[in-house]
Amino acid sequence: MEPIIVALVVLFVIGAFVLGITVSWLAGYVEDYIENAAYSKSVVHPEMFDEDGNMLHDELIYIRPTNPYWKFEDADEEED
Repeated sequence: MEPIIVALVVLFVIGAFVLGITVSWLAGYVEDYIENAAYSKSVVHPEMFDEDGNMLHDELIYIRPTNPYWKFEDADEEED
């Protein structure tokens, strides 16, 4: 065989090896992401349901401040 063909075959094998490692490594992260998404959909708070097990939509209390940042004042500032 000519040296150029041997070099191309070696590069192809090394590239396939690196690509396989990369895809299998990323597949682990994708699988973990799918598991976390499925778990978060299944976790609910029991106080959000009525006696029949239906989700309450209108009786839930939402805290929505007008200012997105909470302001906490020190006790020293209140004494002045």
